[in-house]
Amino acid sequence: MPAKRRQFRFALTMPKPVPAIASAALVLALTACGSQAPKQQPPLVPEQRTQPGLDRGAAERLMQQAMSNATAERDRQLLQAGVIFAGLQDEERASQALQQIEAENLAQQEFADYALHYGKILSNQADLMEAHELVSAERVSSGIAFLPVETRVPLRQLRAELFSLFGEIDSAIAEHRALASIARTEEETRANNEGFWTTLMQLPSAELSARAASTSDPEMRAWYELAKLGRDTQMDISSQTTALQRWRERWPGHTANLTAPRQLQAFEQVAANQPQNIALLLPLTGKLSRAGRAIQDGFLAAYYAAMNNGAQVPDIQIYDSAAGNFEETYQQAVNGGAQFIIGPLDKELVNNLAATESLPVPTLALNYAETGRLTGDLVQFGLAIEDEARQVARQAYQLGHRQALVVAPGTGWGTRATEAFREEWQRLGGNIPSVAEYANQAAISKSINDSLLIAEGRAREREIRRAIARPLKFTPRRRADLDVVFAIARNDAARQIKPMLAYYYAGDLPVFATSQIYSGDDRERNRDLNGIRFTAMPWLFEGDNAIKDSIERQAKPSAAFAGLYAMGADAFRLFGRLPLLREFSEQRVFGLTGTLMLSADGKIEREQVWAQVRNGRARAITSAEYRKPMPTASRTDVVQAEEPLPAPEQLQDQIQQ
Repeated sequence: MPAKRRQFRFALTMPKPVPAIASAALVLALTACGSQAPKQQPPLVPEQRTQPGLDRGAAERLMQQAMSNATAERDRQLLQAGVIFAGLQDEERASQALQQIEAENLAQQEFADYALHYGKILSNQADLMEAHELVSAERVSSGIAFLPVETRVPLRQLRAELFSLFGEIDSAIAEHRALASIARTEEETRANNEGFWTTLMQLPSAELSARAASTSDPEMRAWYELAKLGRDTQMDISSQTTALQRWRERWPGHTANLTAPRQLQAFEQVAANQPQNIALLLPLTGKLSRAGRAIQDGFLAAYYAAMNNGAQVPDIQIYDSAAGNFEETYQQAVNGGAQFIIGPLDKELVNNLAATESLPVPTLALNYAETGRLTGDLVQFGLAIEDEARQVARQAYQLGHRQALVVAPGTGWGTRATEAFREEWQRLGGNIPSVAEYANQAAISKSINDSLLIAEGRAREREIRRAIARPLKFTPRRRADLDVVFAIARNDAARQIKPMLAYYYAGDLPVFATSQIYSGDDRERNRDLNGIRFTAMPWLFEGDNAIKDSIERQAKPSAAFAGLYAMGADAFRLFGRLPLLREFSEQRVFGLTGTLMLSADGKIEREQVWAQVRNGRARAITSAEYRKPMPTASRTDVVQAEEPLPAPEQLQDQIQQ
């Protein structure tokens, strides 16, 4: 476990921060002029730069000398040792040196080195808030233009990555544009272009279109158009290839054309080698038939949308995976000429495929086996609640929360979500003082009351009253070792959790949840969810999407099945892009179910968008908004819970089983 972090004490020597400027050009102009560094600490010019050798013995001696040194020289010795250890890839020893430094004692160049190396370590250890605080400190921002290029380039790269991670898109853009002007090699230019493209693709398609239309900067207009091309959820791989060729013709001198991100180069190669015959193996009869048909209809909606756009589409054969022997059905599809197979959905059948040494054709299974493997013949894709739980853990931890109360049902999917959250939360360094598990809606109040230790407080009150035998003014309080709540619940139960937290004196705790809390069909009932932030499928906010419109017009899916239709559409987008996902770990597919990536064990992981319930309705929120304080509830917010909304019984558990 990493050592406990201390807060950085920058305020001792920093001037007040200047306001953030939205325009990237103006940011660069201000940086070139440079704000004045603190007195007595002028920025060093490149000629004064010295690079310590990578001598472990020297680093250890510097550490020993620093321990017996009470002057400012101590911090310089620790910095030199930390830089050497970092160069030797000894992150643990580098961290031990750097975390002991009193940063206000460092000169400007020294502080930049400290910010660069310790910022990388903090980022690698998932202390992203502290890393962000460090590299965005005023001493870094005001002096970065004066740093020697060997420090300036990696420091701007780190700032760009962290700004992008926290959704500070304009700040990240400014860093990437600054990097473009100082890149020394084609490789640095390519890496910067890849980061630039990835950053911009965080923005929704509608915002990319708006930015492209409003900017007067041709270079940025080209970037916005390229990013929109990359994340358009309606375009199949053939259409995207055509759109990319048109973009190249329009912007022949653009940096992303001259030094294209590797993903774009590989994309065109993959597009030329698409399978021409695909088989869908889905349960069209039996207990999973509704789910199977929803996936089938979503896939075909995307298929016909591509066909209507003039794209080259493969031939499709559909087989009932629940009819007869599955191994025979699979072989029948292969014998029928299938070059790629999508399915099955049943978890047991996916387990069987995962246990098979090799498959005759590449296969995209639509569920997750107990074990994974990354091979050329099998990838697993599903709507796992575990992905959402892990995403909540990462987001809450990045926002500085460390002590979580988990409120969850004692069901199969609730237990899986709890364990996934626990594993990720504890891996990051968080703690779970209590889990409020409820068997049914009637038990929610008691489970929250017990977990918050309200009864223990009242018992202490009674003991004190008996001891002093006189009137006593007593204000009940909840336990103090909590700073965030993770609520795992469907809509009807979730509408009780938030008011109960307020009732039991925990209305000040921010609440995060998974997508199951929101059904989207009753604004008045959903007011009890106000303030909750939750992961949501992009499907929920796709207002102008031909595939979604077609599905809703023809199938009118319920909230419980909408995700399966979206999953079918994403399966169509995924199958042709799997070679890209295998080759580039940073490659993403922007689908209706979320941002999709391939893990090391051959499973598609999803990261959904973030939303917040406001006035009973879900509103998409940007990454930058994650850092804003969450509204709290009061005792007056408490209302009686209403009857639950109808939903397919145990759909998630059936698929997982």
